[in-house]
Amino acid sequence: MEINWLGHSSISINSRDIILITDPFDNSDGEFFNSPKADIVTVSNEDSKHSNVSVVKGTPKIISGPGEYEIKHFYITGIGSGVQSEDNTQNEALNTIYSIKVEGLLICHIGNLKQKLTPAQFDQIGKPHVLLLPMPDQIPFNNSNLQELITSLQPRIIIPITTNDYISSEESGTTKEAFISELGGSEIQPQNRLNVTDTNLPPERKVILLNKI
Repeated sequence: MEINWLGHSSISINSRDIILITDPFDNSDGEFFNSPKADIVTVSNEDSKHSNVSVVKGTPKIISGPGEYEIKHFYITGIGSGVQSEDNTQNEALNTIYSIKVEGLLICHIGNLKQKLTPAQFDQIGKPHVLLLPMPDQIPFNNSNLQELITSLQPRIIIPITTNDYISSEESGTTKEAFISELGGSEIQPQNRLNVTDTNLPPERKVILLNKI
């Protein structure tokens, strides 16, 4: 299957010409959302940077919350978690984590995660081969939480994704470099796409950066 980064926390997964897109975003800030035609769209939360389904071409099946879904040969589990913000200290807003089983692989999109997960939530997610991990931008997801997440999920591939390009302002770039360093990666050259199967997974955990298409 082929995995591409569309910008922000939006990823496209092309498996046997069936395309799933995560978190299509609002391009009102001038950034172009280059959306291919999709068959499935997952929405992690209601923020316009994660839920602008109207820009996706075709007539996709929209998944926007916890539950179990079977569409074509994609098997998708949505796990609910809270979203913490200054005006929502009780974490009442919903973020949905998606575990996506396809072609013998388990891919996990964390969504806009801003809090620690419970043991039950980790059990629901499983052990993903590929972890799509948005970089926190407004509320830091501290090092201990990050390491707990990775240790519990044990992904073979981590793909950091962000609300901006990987190379941005000096301050932003430093933040991203620090985040990637915490993941165990350094001096990684971004690539245009990831082609992955259950037979070509790396033997040890690997951090992969993708260029926005």
